[in-house]
Amino acid sequence: MKDTLITAQRKKREILYFGLCLTAAVLVNLGAILYFGTPWYELFTQAGYTLMIAIAFYAIAAVVRLVIHLFRKA
Repeated sequence: MKDTLITAQRKKREILYFGLCLTAAVLVNLGAILYFGTPWYELFTQAGYTLMIAIAFYAIAAVVRLVIHLFRKA
């Protein structure tokens, strides 16, 4: 099998993408707290759900980035 190398630049870019997805998930959670008038402590107690939403955002973004990459390559 061929060994692959992931560069430090690529790792930093992926961390940035996940950070943006996490920020978006926190903003969605904050918006839901404001919209439904729930207590502010839910911003912290729902951290697990926020993380799962961030992972879902990251997966969706990865698929979109893959499709864009495939179209550019063709």
